[in-house]
Amino acid sequence: MLFLRTVKTIPSMETTLSDTRPTFSRLTEGKARQSWRAAVPVVLVLIAFVALVAYLASSLSSYSQKASLAERDSQQYRDQLTAMSKQVDNLQKEVALDRSPGRTTVVLQAPEPAGKKRAAAPQQAQAWAAVTWGEQPDGKTWMRANGYGMGQGLDGGKSYHLWMQPQSGDPIDLGVLDVDPNGSGFAMKSDLPGIDQGKSVMLTTDLPDSKQPGDVVAQADLPKLQPAVKPAPKAPADNNQARPGNDAQQMHQSR
Repeated sequence: MLFLRTVKTIPSMETTLSDTRPTFSRLTEGKARQSWRAAVPVVLVLIAFVALVAYLASSLSSYSQKASLAERDSQQYRDQLTAMSKQVDNLQKEVALDRSPGRTTVVLQAPEPAGKKRAAAPQQAQAWAAVTWGEQPDGKTWMRANGYGMGQGLDGGKSYHLWMQPQSGDPIDLGVLDVDPNGSGFAMKSDLPGIDQGKSVMLTTDLPDSKQPGDVVAQADLPKLQPAVKPAPKAPADNNQARPGNDAQQMHQSR
């Protein structure tokens, strides 16, 4: 006799769990893709903003450098213009002095030697100069000297100097005369003492940095002259000029 057994198949635990376990892969993958796509415009905007800020900063720096260079060039042009204006003013003054006959002209001649000094060098004995003395608009004076018969290559590195001896004080160096091959030289000096303060003028041979006259080659006394340029009168002080607060103080005291 055969017995039939009904065998019920019970699903295994693993199959049941695998079938019933929820899957989130699609959900998570979908959200990740959607969030990334949503963030792309923001990232692009940030990148564009950063690039714009960098461009503006670079442009501002470039403009600042250009402005600095332009300002420096402008300052250089102003300095050059100021220097050229001063040079033009000096040239105009020199031209005016060169054309001016001055107040007087003296001729510097070699002093009479005595004793052993009679054996002076021929080039020094022949040297002489003509000095023109004039006034400036401010009351000071100027001297223009033309020297002749001067030798070149003096011993000991000496050179020809022109000196003015005022009525009081130390001699004033009028400059070195540059001697040309013909034995002639020129010197000019302004802003000297007044026309009534001069005593004498001397042509000497000494070192270029000498503070006192050396060997006198030629000299001449300056005539006594009176100034032709009178200083501008000073404005009288106004003692009655009102000062700030005085009127108010007087009114307060009167009350």
